[in-house]
Amino acid sequence: MKRRPCFKVLFVVFLLSYLFSGSLVSICLSVICISLFCTLHFCDGCRRGMKRRTYFKTLFVSIVLSYLFSGSLVFAMNLLQPYDVLIRPPYTDRKRFQVYAMVEHGVANLNFDEDGRRVDALQIWNPDQNALAMLNGFPANSPIGQLRQRIDADDDGTRGHFDVSSNFNLDISAALAARYFLGAWSFSAYLPFYRMQLKDVQFVDKTEKNNDADCRVKELLTNDLFANVKKLGDLDLSGWKRGGPGDLTLLIEWFDNFPQAKPFLKNVGINWYSGISLPTGLRRDEDKIFAIPFGNDGAFALPFGLGLNLTFGEYVKAGLDVQLIHTFDNTRNRRIKTDLNQTDLLLLQKVDAHKDFGLTQKFSLYVELYKIIKGLSCKVGYQFFKHGEDVLFLGANAFSSEIANTTQNLEDWTAHQIVTNFSYDFAEHLDEDAAVLPYLGLFARVPFNGKRSALQRTVGITFSVDF
Repeated sequence: MKRRPCFKVLFVVFLLSYLFSGSLVSICLSVICISLFCTLHFCDGCRRGMKRRTYFKTLFVSIVLSYLFSGSLVFAMNLLQPYDVLIRPPYTDRKRFQVYAMVEHGVANLNFDEDGRRVDALQIWNPDQNALAMLNGFPANSPIGQLRQRIDADDDGTRGHFDVSSNFNLDISAALAARYFLGAWSFSAYLPFYRMQLKDVQFVDKTEKNNDADCRVKELLTNDLFANVKKLGDLDLSGWKRGGPGDLTLLIEWFDNFPQAKPFLKNVGINWYSGISLPTGLRRDEDKIFAIPFGNDGAFALPFGLGLNLTFGEYVKAGLDVQLIHTFDNTRNRRIKTDLNQTDLLLLQKVDAHKDFGLTQKFSLYVELYKIIKGLSCKVGYQFFKHGEDVLFLGANAFSSEIANTTQNLEDWTAHQIVTNFSYDFAEHLDEDAAVLPYLGLFARVPFNGKRSALQRTVGITFSVDF
């Protein structure tokens, strides 16, 4: 294949990706697949025995996988991912084993509503909470239905509504990881831990005192909202502290380098990885507001990623990585809407609901000044997350799946963040036969935009040992 036809193929795949998926990251993933093929076709390293037929098999499999493996991060938050390519330690090619630990602390939170406006964490789905609508959709002879009849008041836009505020903090994230290298392959395990809290929760009643309906709402419902919600739906509106493990991830990764005999481009690195994520993390606590899961909420997942890394000259590297995670459906007890006007924090009804997780895509792009002073490197990267709509199936249930799926926390969300990582490879000061090779990294993750997402600005440290 000549160079010009190769770029024609690249253009056609790019166009088809746009027409059939409309997804920017799917387009980028297809571009990576074709770029890998073109690189393999032209680079000198491919003459070490790989046949042309293998190129086409690799190309075909990569494109198929890029469309089959779609999945989710089940909550709109930038939780620490210990195998993130922008912060994990590099492989030095001198040892067989690598173990490392990460620790980070949240220094500030940035929360965005459906229009991308900065809001409180409890307002990412709804601008306020509707306590009157909370009582709708229940049988007339139920305790909730009877209370709604006693109140006998219409929603005028403020009656029964609450402004909400809180302080949502990621106290600490940590992770342990172990990697085993065998030639061009690596086998690894990653286990994160999280501790976070929601405090200073306030529900400010917007109900006025203009008439009898206002007085009934305040007397029977809003004056003691926390107690009433606890009694009617066993839902705790106060703050909480939670800590525990995330999901254990096991990965297999292939990587190789293809040196280039060119004036500026010196090396092309290619990698792909896949594996399984086991549901070891804390589930979402349905009886506390905003008590997020520490993983895929009890579901198994299959992560998959593709990466391209370029070395320019002696000190500059650049690369990109696309990651997809197929999260399997699961069924568990969840809170649902029983009325179209209900808001996400005040849901009294729980049922066994089957959840089909939407598509989450993660796109990373970086540039690095590599070992500019001894073992000192500096990496700056950009990451974009996009998660599609989740869907609930209630099955044979008295409540409506159509109404349940209008819940705002099932809608799509996005997040943008900048990642910086200053690292030092102490192998530069050690002999070739040194028993261990230490590495230290200092990183920061700085979100700056998003939609329906609760994001944390964090600073952290990574320490690894190759042996």
